[in-house]
Amino acid sequence: MGIRHKDPPIQAPKIIYWHSPPGNFAALNVDGACQNGMAAGGGVIRNAYGLHIANFFSFYEEGTNNLAETRALLDGLAMCEELGIELVQVQTDSMLVVKWFLNLIEIPWHLRLWWRKIKTLTRCLSIQIIHIYREGNYAADYLSKKGITIASNGAVNYNMDIKFKQLMVADEHKIPYIRHCKN
Repeated sequence: MGIRHKDPPIQAPKIIYWHSPPGNFAALNVDGACQNGMAAGGGVIRNAYGLHIANFFSFYEEGTNNLAETRALLDGLAMCEELGIELVQVQTDSMLVVKWFLNLIEIPWHLRLWWRKIKTLTRCLSIQIIHIYREGNYAADYLSKKGITIASNGAVNYNMDIKFKQLMVADEHKIPYIRHCKN
């Protein structure tokens, strides 16, 4: 018939874990969310063993996903400073945030105000920033979506919010997530 059929290559799924920060660093996982033009962010701070220190969600009203990711980073770093946490490993699933933080690409003009605030805040902190897959960032993703749903700022009660606690305990015990790669 003249039709050639070639099976697409199959990629093996990846096993993803939450990453413990090095040494005396605390991990700050942050994420942004945008739905119907409304933006929110969330984040969780944990020690090197994955134990919960603090969490937050913030509602930013109208905005883009990039605004939400940026402001979630700012809110998380501000919380670290308030808590006296100086050694921070930021973990984000936004490669743009990582590249903006490392000055690898130009920051869009409408986000520069927020990035000036981030850079000012980081003078007081020792920061590492790493990109992680979204599967390793589910706790922060959950919190950012909570900000969208509630349309307010706040934090979840670690012991009362069952879904959040499940995500945190899974990360603490290195229970893997499966990432199915696209061809």
